[in-house]
Amino acid sequence: MVFDVVEPSYDRNLEEDPNPTTQHLYNMLKASEQEWVGNPHGHSQLSAVARPLNLNAEHHFSERCYDDLCQFLSELMPADNIMTDCFYSTKKLMRGLGLPVEKIDCCNNGCMIYWREDNELDNCKFCSHPRFKRSKLRRTEQKTNISYKKMYYFPLTPCLQRLYASNSTAKHMRWHFEHEKDGVMRHCSDSPAWKHFDVPYPHFASEVRNVRLGLCTDGFNPFGQSGQQYSSWHVIITPYNLPPGMCMKDEYMFLSVIIPGPKNPKQNIDIFLQPLIDELNCFGLKKVTELGG
Repeated sequence: MVFDVVEPSYDRNLEEDPNPTTQHLYNMLKASEQEWVGNPHGHSQLSAVARPLNLNAEHHFSERCYDDLCQFLSELMPADNIMTDCFYSTKKLMRGLGLPVEKIDCCNNGCMIYWREDNELDNCKFCSHPRFKRSKLRRTEQKTNISYKKMYYFPLTPCLQRLYASNSTAKHMRWHFEHEKDGVMRHCSDSPAWKHFDVPYPHFASEVRNVRLGLCTDGFNPFGQSGQQYSSWHVIITPYNLPPGMCMKDEYMFLSVIIPGPKNPKQNIDIFLQPLIDELNCFGLKKVTELGG
């Protein structure tokens, strides 16, 4: 998939320097080609780094455990190996995938987020709660600003671009239109709600590559074993262009927003959806509809 993304714009003979985004992609391609002597399975630097990172996600390694694992693997490999030595260097290399995250300060009471025109405020404009809690560095007298609460927003655009940039997924983004329809409800595209949406928006429906998205959210307690009362909410975006066997798999359910706790956002959840709504409006999506519940 990295080759699918990079290959159209990759040219080693370019005379001018690439922009930072393109340079990250070039670094990824270089890492995918870079091998070392004594490597029987032909692993490149990229594949050797991606495997432990996947294990980290599957088994929830701590950062210290990941660092120790990288150092141990480096000791087992030949002296000229190009394995990353810590979690930080791994993240620095994988940053070329272009999947960013935005950290946005929030009011401790969930009244607002410090975003766009409110980014410079130091107090909530509704409840006047301070944005930062003051602290001092241990070795100096310098004061640092630490926000009471942060939300995490993962931009949707790069995820959707990856679906069309890869040959393995681009062909499936037309499945909702091309599959055989026999009157049996097998997918959201067979539902009355989907067909009803096409009537007032025929221009949108006429282009089969336009992306249909589903949004869902739920809260859970990440500290349930300790008995602590904490409710963290996650917003998931699912592209319904894909066939049923793909759109409900983990890798195609995109985490968009993490709303911190400890309290349930309840009716204020739309406050935390502002970055997502703004990004969808940039795509020209003027209406969000709920399909199939």
